[in-house]
Amino acid sequence: MEVPEVCNLSFLIPLTPERRSRVSHEQPPRPEASATRYILRSRLLRGAFLSLVVSGIGMSITAPQITLFLVEELHLTDSQAGLYFLTNLVAPITGYIVGSLSDRMGSRLLVFRISAVAGFVGWALMAVAMQAWMPFAINMLLLSAAGAGAAQLQAAVRDELNARPTPADNSVIAVMRTAMAFGWVVGPVLGAVLGAALGLRPLLLLTGLSILLSIVPLIGVRTPPVRAERSSPIRSAPDDPAELGAAATGATIVAVRRSMAPLLLFTAIYILIMCGETVKLAYLPLYMDRTLGMDAGLRGAVIGLQPLVELPLMLVAAKLADRVGVVRVLLGGATMAVGAHVAYASADAVAQPILLLILGQLLMAGVIATFGVLGITVAQRLLPERVGTASSVFLSSYALNAALGGFLGSVGAAWLGMPHLFWIPAGIAALGAVSLVVLSAVVPLGARGTAAS
Repeated sequence: MEVPEVCNLSFLIPLTPERRSRVSHEQPPRPEASATRYILRSRLLRGAFLSLVVSGIGMSITAPQITLFLVEELHLTDSQAGLYFLTNLVAPITGYIVGSLSDRMGSRLLVFRISAVAGFVGWALMAVAMQAWMPFAINMLLLSAAGAGAAQLQAAVRDELNARPTPADNSVIAVMRTAMAFGWVVGPVLGAVLGAALGLRPLLLLTGLSILLSIVPLIGVRTPPVRAERSSPIRSAPDDPAELGAAATGATIVAVRRSMAPLLLFTAIYILIMCGETVKLAYLPLYMDRTLGMDAGLRGAVIGLQPLVELPLMLVAAKLADRVGVVRVLLGGATMAVGAHVAYASADAVAQPILLLILGQLLMAGVIATFGVLGITVAQRLLPERVGTASSVFLSSYALNAALGGFLGSVGAAWLGMPHLFWIPAGIAALGAVSLVVLSAVVPLGARGTAAS
């Protein structure tokens, strides 16, 4: 005899962890909520967002002015001032040390706070430096540690998302990345105004104060200790029933300790794809000024177009990754890097070079949007039991990009001239794209349960 639906007594069956996970797994997925909603709900995510905005503005205030400071205040030559950026080569070493310390201590925010104090001390010393060697030593000993410690905010965000997963994890990371990008949109303009009004030394001190102020939004915020050997791998939907049951009961999944080789390879590929950004920042303004004769306003509009487009594209990249997978989006970004440098290099082959320059800027905005949002996520997936180390190692690649890009630009300008020097980063980015295809075929870069490959 058929039992009417209203008399179904299945609700009386005890809901074991396995059954609870199976029932929830069988239910239709909820529509994805706004990432902003999850950030506003979490005190840690709210604080991290504000900290990234403040520190981003502070760092970008000084970044375009540091060479001017070295030349005008410390009387270095142009070539000597360029050597300052080679001190960034210590960043990966410092990043590994600081990241490993964070993983062992299990307190990301404590490491971040210590690094912020180190950053304040470093910039304060830079502001009063009177000897030419002092900025070099300060950058290697204090500012590199401050940068590596700031990467622990990204690790803290990942720990929070692991502990409280959301349907919009990629979008949350994207919003966090837009906080940094917003700082770099506002900071250079603010730095130019304040530098002219206050002078370069007070501007350096202001940078130190802003880094110190980045601690304020996270005052009182605590995170549960994270032991490296018990951190769970980052995945969107566990497939193993045992893992589903453990997740339902709040148990911690023990991760297998992994080699750092995939992380280092992915970071190296990222450097290959992104090293041309430094070449562009150094030589595209010179090309527009000396060869094309563009006025300052038009040059500024072309350069400023990229960061403005980056902000919305970051959110688009996160949504796209949820639909088609992380790897496909990253491959699209690598392809856009090649196209951007080809556009720059070919500018003199058309009647209106500015059109190809604008195209290149739009493509580079897509590159930074994809890798800026998804790169850190992939890096953390490749070393899930040591998220702090993964974050610091990957983000130290920014410093290596600057060093390698400066070298390539110098060689290319002497060898090929402008704008043909951009063929060099185009070829290197193509090598990076091919390497990414090979790595993704060997190592699963995307989260389990998504169409990442």
